[in-house]
Amino acid sequence: MSGLSNESLSEALAQLRSEDVRIQNRGVAAVIEIGAEAVPALLAMLKEFSGGHRAQVMYALSQIADPMGADAFKRGLADENERVRSSAAVGLLRIGDPDALAALVQTIGDAPDELHGDMTPAVFALGEMGVTALPSLLGLLMDENETTRLRAQRAVEQILMRHHGFVPGQGFPDATAEEQFRVEWRANGDYRYSDDVAARAAAVEKWHRWMTGFEE
Repeated sequence: MSGLSNESLSEALAQLRSEDVRIQNRGVAAVIEIGAEAVPALLAMLKEFSGGHRAQVMYALSQIADPMGADAFKRGLADENERVRSSAAVGLLRIGDPDALAALVQTIGDAPDELHGDMTPAVFALGEMGVTALPSLLGLLMDENETTRLRAQRAVEQILMRHHGFVPGQGFPDATAEEQFRVEWRANGDYRYSDDVAARAAAVEKWHRWMTGFEE
């Protein structure tokens, strides 16, 4: 590591240790920009911190997505802090770990958005995974917990939206693509998390048939 990089990393780590969340956030952005060279120090910090500081460090590691963090991500799934668990699961996806899907399903309820409780980091990540995630999500669409069903629905919606060209932060390529998404959603049973068991089961069966087309 060059002297300048060393100095930048030291400054970023000092910011991460701050009690001011705004300063912590600057440190997070800095270590993410530094990248893999910051990973050993961040892994050491995980042992030093708990709570919000630990969550910030795990988030940074998940965004850097270096395979060196694999063991930390797997341990993080059992952390008492839901933000740590959530970032750990996303980290496993980012490094291509085979346990990523199970981890994201496990953490689908963790760290919901403050303004949109139906959206969590796992919901977005499962949507990013695409059809690969569908088999696990279809089971959650029949879960006894209504909030879990809602989050699973949002993930399936994300998968189908992306299938029709949706890009997060940009939207659909055109109005036709958006309408195609809506038509296909209705054709697959127009699933609603609040529907009765029979209606949900009928929609899930249609999704199973839709998914089969990708497996042939």
